[in-house]
Amino acid sequence: MKTVDVSTKPETLRSASAYGRIRLKKETVRAIREGRVPKGDVLSACRLAGIMASKKTPELLPFCHPVSLEHVEIKAQLGEDYLEVFSYVKGINKTGYEMEALTAVSVALLTVYDMCKGMDDSMLIEEIRLLEKTGGKSQWSKTLEGIRVKVLSEGALKEFIEAQLLSLGAELSKEEYELLVSTQSLSFSEVWQVSSVINQKLFSLLPEALKRGIKVGLCDGKLCIELEEDKAIVSAFFESFGGLIGNWLRDGKAV
Repeated sequence: MKTVDVSTKPETLRSASAYGRIRLKKETVRAIREGRVPKGDVLSACRLAGIMASKKTPELLPFCHPVSLEHVEIKAQLGEDYLEVFSYVKGINKTGYEMEALTAVSVALLTVYDMCKGMDDSMLIEEIRLLEKTGGKSQWSKTLEGIRVKVLSEGALKEFIEAQLLSLGAELSKEEYELLVSTQSLSFSEVWQVSSVINQKLFSLLPEALKRGIKVGLCDGKLCIELEEDKAIVSAFFESFGGLIGNWLRDGKAV
């Protein structure tokens, strides 16, 4: 057994929302509305429990990574014969927040069950589900399908780079191209902010291997990536940022 290795993933803004419902007797719903449940304010308690549960998710689920929570919101509302809970969790991290959102809803509903079990033996928790997740590779990662790429390198390293590009769906070309990838020094207009972020990540992964680093920029209006001549650095770059290259290209043009 093992957790997923997220060490090479970039930190991005991510969020998730979930939903759940518990069926109640109409008499129980009235008691909640009127504040007659002996254990106290059910709606407030389940909201608080949901927030607390989202923070405890990695302690409850062994394969969840601890993540920083920038925002947690729990909404609870009553229907004619049910109580429903909505959760929304947001943060900046390498992995998503869907389990935090689902755990929040689950524990919020269990809190309702616990508070009302003495007066309602027919309660039924149902339809706990993820409503939406944003951020992460599934949203921002794009393949290079249909993108012609020219590689300037030599030997085994060139073959390795081409294999990485092919895995992203790129079309290798020796002539016309939309993307130029090179281990040779290029003369181009570097987008240093992008290069800086990439090299900070690569340094955290391979501090002893990183020398001159990676450069990203534009040459003749086309995206150019200058790679360091080191297989470990090239591998780390494609693992961490390969899915982002497609986002740096739009309609065959660098943006």
